[in-house]
This record gives sequence, structure tokens and C-alpha cells, in this order.
Amino acid sequence: MPSSLSRRRRRRRRYTAIAGAALAVVGVVGWQLSVMGPEPGSHAPMEICALNNTTLRADGHQDEIYDKTREGDPLVTFGGGDTVRVEKARGRWQKFRGVWSDEMETRGTFGDFDGDGYIDLALFYSQHDTGDSPADNMITHEVHYGPLATDLSSARTGTIRMSYGSFVSGVRATDVNHDGRAELHIFQSTGDGTERHYVGRQDGDDISAGLDQAIGGYTTGGWHRLKLGWLDLGTCHDAPKPKATGR
Repeated sequence: MPSSLSRRRRRRRRYTAIAGAALAVVGVVGWQLSVMGPEPGSHAPMEICALNNTTLRADGHQDEIYDKTREGDPLVTFGGGDTVRVEKARGRWQKFRGVWSDEMETRGTFGDFDGDGYIDLALFYSQHDTGDSPADNMITHEVHYGPLATDLSSARTGTIRMSYGSFVSGVRATDVNHDGRAELHIFQSTGDGTERHYVGRQDGDDISAGLDQAIGGYTTGGWHRLKLGWLDLGTCHDAPKPKATGR
């Protein structure tokens, strides 16, 4: 009798352990699903066009991206009515890492960088300069390839390869040569009130924007006068016509 009771107890302990392990697995899977966020869309590529240099339309005019300052802090309004800022695209781990640093800022811009017809997001999360010295603290420098979900996440990401990790004050996308692959213009602090201008381009599965892609420099904020913008990506058919200037 004692041996039979002992066997039953061992079986109960074994079943309890198995049930506990199963619940743990279910819990982990449930947590993963809860943090994954919306799935990216699965539609075919649709028209990307610009109303002007501050407003871009994607997904066949359903979604609108507005960057009033043209510094890389756009607001995205989806066809379904949801509106998000570009900082929404940062992952949980990236946000957590940024908590421990002061004056972290997000910059991002949209364009079709790999030429597949989907709108992509180039995203940066870096620390503002401390005095005259640039902080070497760039947590995020990546591209989210379309189609994008409504939280701006993507099933495919790539690295924006940079030579330095200092503050990125602004980004813009153009397609100057109209080859269907957007160029990524990056304005990055070099300290002492100056910034370097890089032009990044698709390179394999990533975007290269290292020293070889540097094309000049400015005093801080001096690049704002550049007329770089989204109109290179194509003008929407319903965009306002330029006003006649007369003679």
C-alpha cells in the first residue's frame, strides 16, 4: 500500500510539472503575440506620390504622410483613420534603452528605398549633442521595408550603415535621378555647431550612408534651406497646380 501511494504521488507531481510547463509555454507565446503589434499589410505595391515637398501619399492615396518642418518628424494618417507619429515605429527594446539617456530624439522619413513599389521608413533614434561635443549614442539606425503595419513596424528590416553614432538632426528622401529608388539624405552632428550631409542608397539588404557617401557640411540647421523633398518621387494627379507668376 505505501508503495502504491508513493507511485500515485509521484504521478501527481509529474502531471503537475507537465501542466506548469505547458502553462508557461502558453504564457510566453501569448506575451509574444501581445507585443508583436499589427501585422504589415499584404497588398500589392500601390502608387506613391507627393502633393508637395511636405506631404506624401502612399498605398494608392489611402495613406498620407505630413512633415511640416521637413526635419524628419512626420505624422502618418492611414486610410482607416489611425494617426501615428514616426516615433511609434521604435521597438520596445529601443524605447527601454532610451530611458537611460537624456535628450534622445527620433527622426524618420519615407520613400521607396529598395525600388519594390512599397513605401519604406528610414528611422533614427539618437542622443542630442551635449555642449559642443557630439554624443556617441545612436540606438536606432534602420530601415523598415514596406508594406508597413499601422504601428510602422515591418516584417523586413535593414541597417542604415553609418560611420558615426552622433545625433541625427534631420532626414529627407528624394529620387533625383528618377530610378525608382529613393536616396536618403542624412544630416548628422559633427560637433562644434556643424553637421555633415550624407546621401545613403540601397546596398544589398541595407542602406549605406558612411563617410564615402558624405557630400558636404553645414553649420547646425543650415541644411534647412535645401529644397530637397518628396516631389522627386512623383506628383499626385490631384496635387494643386503651381500658381502662375505672371511676367
